Amino acid sequence: MQVASNRRAALAEFVKRLREALPANLQDVRLFGSEARGEATPESDIDVLVVVQPDLERVRLEDRIIDLAFDVNLDFGVYISPRVVTPGILNDPVWGETPFLKNVAQESIRL
Repeated sequence: MQVASNRRAALAEFVKRLREALPANLQDVRLFGSEARGEATPESDIDVLVVVQPDLERVRLEDRIIDLAFDVNLDFGVYISPRVVTPGILNDPVWGETPFLKNVAQESIRL
């Protein structure tokens, strides 16, 4: 994984903030897309899969993750694009066979 230092710092900060904000819900964070494949340009977004254990307020949880990404984006001048899923979606035989999740499974890098 060849990530420019500013983008690497932004990713590290995003993961740190996720762990601090969601200690009971956060299960996994994975980099995927052009950044994981080493094909990113300075204009590329940074695709991140965030796996969370849902609670009763899943929408609020997703909003919180998006807010954290937004703050890091402003601080570092990058564009982290989180995709939030639950373990149930990852393990579902139908959802798990979608092209999106198959690509994530093949190319993602755990952060």
